[in-house]
Amino acid sequence: MASVLFAVWVWVNHQFAGKRAFMIAEIGMLWWLLTATMELSSASLTCKLFWSQFAWPGIVLMPSAWAIFLFHYAIGQDDSLPQLKKFSYWVGPSIIGLIAISNDLHHLMYTENTHLAEVNGRPSGVFDHGPLFYLAVSYVYAFMLASIGVGVTAVRRAMPQLRGFFVMMLVITLVPISANLAYILGGFTLFGFDPTPFMFSFVIMAFGWLVVNNRMMDITAISRDLLFASTTSPILIFDDEGLLSGMNPAAKRLLGRDHRAIGTNLTTVPKIGPIVGDVLLRGAQAQMSTILWDDRAYHARLTPIPSPINPDSAPVGWTIAFIDITEQQAYGELMKQAAEQAEAANRAKSDFLATVSHELRTPLTSIQGALDIVQMTAGDKIPEQTAQLLSIAANNTRRLKSLIDDLLDLQKIEQGLMEFQMEEVDLVPLLEESISANKGYLDRYGVIAVANLPETPCVVHGDQKRLMQVMANLMSNAAKFSDNGKTVDIALRPENGSVSILVTDHGVGIPPGCEDKVFGRFSQVDSAATRSRGGSGLGLNITQEILAAHRGTIHYESQLGKGTTFVVSLPAA
Repeated sequence: MASVLFAVWVWVNHQFAGKRAFMIAEIGMLWWLLTATMELSSASLTCKLFWSQFAWPGIVLMPSAWAIFLFHYAIGQDDSLPQLKKFSYWVGPSIIGLIAISNDLHHLMYTENTHLAEVNGRPSGVFDHGPLFYLAVSYVYAFMLASIGVGVTAVRRAMPQLRGFFVMMLVITLVPISANLAYILGGFTLFGFDPTPFMFSFVIMAFGWLVVNNRMMDITAISRDLLFASTTSPILIFDDEGLLSGMNPAAKRLLGRDHRAIGTNLTTVPKIGPIVGDVLLRGAQAQMSTILWDDRAYHARLTPIPSPINPDSAPVGWTIAFIDITEQQAYGELMKQAAEQAEAANRAKSDFLATVSHELRTPLTSIQGALDIVQMTAGDKIPEQTAQLLSIAANNTRRLKSLIDDLLDLQKIEQGLMEFQMEEVDLVPLLEESISANKGYLDRYGVIAVANLPETPCVVHGDQKRLMQVMANLMSNAAKFSDNGKTVDIALRPENGSVSILVTDHGVGIPPGCEDKVFGRFSQVDSAATRSRGGSGLGLNITQEILAAHRGTIHYESQLGKGTTFVVSLPAA
């Protein structure tokens, strides 16, 4: 009964390679053990002979299933296993079982010379074996020898961490085989009976003990042990007094000969002593500890081991894993140096832009003033070709000055130096002033601004100068991308808690997925209009930064060939 309960418990609670074959071997063993017990308790030769014949399906099934289990567990799944299983589980036991049960018809398994004798004061059958008995025994021994071969192969091929288990498996497999050989060749009996089924029962129970202890048979336990032994991270286990209870091979190498003995007080070990002492004192790790050990850097990570009786009480011990972070630290140092170099390069770029911009701004202002004076005073006194050249020079000077202003603004934004004079601003007159201030620019492209403004005030909290700059950037952008004779529509819409400014052109439109280019720095959407009408590629980026300082947003809606609407949203005052 205990064996049956054990088989049910293993089937329900444990999973391991070859489990089905192991359970079939268990069934074969129970069959054989039951018939052997019935034969042993029988008094007449007829009953003993019946139970001996009826035992053969279990006798054949037990070692054949055991061999398949060992093959699957030790070597792995194989394409030949399904065919071998079918033969071993059904064909072999059925044929030999029929031969044994029909022995009364042919007496080729047990001859008529089989008789009853008294052994150690109790009746025992003395079986005279016929030729089919030895044929059946040869069949069984083929599987037994296969089990030995699998065991030897497993011991040879196993990783060092698992070799001890496979040696144990081989030894346990040899026990019933040795008992059977002793019975057949030497007449050795157990209470006057073949000891083989009892030895196989011992084998099953021995493996059951391993299952109960959750080690050799359970693949989960094996994987835990294997990971613990093979990981390159040193792992120590110590009790609630700081005494070393266990370690993996990596920790043994790290500790050295002087400190690897079980029971060593880890608080006295250099490097890790303060960490262990802190844990024992506080009951927890104060902080993530980094230590340098054998020219390597480690993070110490501690995990408490709860009491198995009272998990809510203080831990009964701790595990400490040392995670090697040497490469991460080296990589982090390289990243830090790269970041410092990038920051230095960025500062150098900003300083260069600021210096160049300031140095260029003064002479450009003088050049622009001189050109304006010449154009205003000369009038019709200069030739037409010269007047055209002066006009081109004046326009390009203004473009350069605008670019320098944008670069200076960009540098201020990057350094957080752009100043804002925040006050309450009515957007209605601000937009009217913006349209008037940029009329000359719009006229240059043959574009007309059309305003749709409310009669009531739309007040926001902002910097009037910077908001004028936003409108100048949006109107210049709309003018550049509108065809001659088109309009730029400017609308103002008060909404719940916010005010929206809409600037719409009727130009070429913007292709989908170009947001990064539209609002990026020194980038523009690639089109014929862009190439022909120029631009620094900074205006909309600066606009976005100014609006962000006002807690506002900007986005656009566009259709190719129909135009684009930029929408600015600002919180109402």
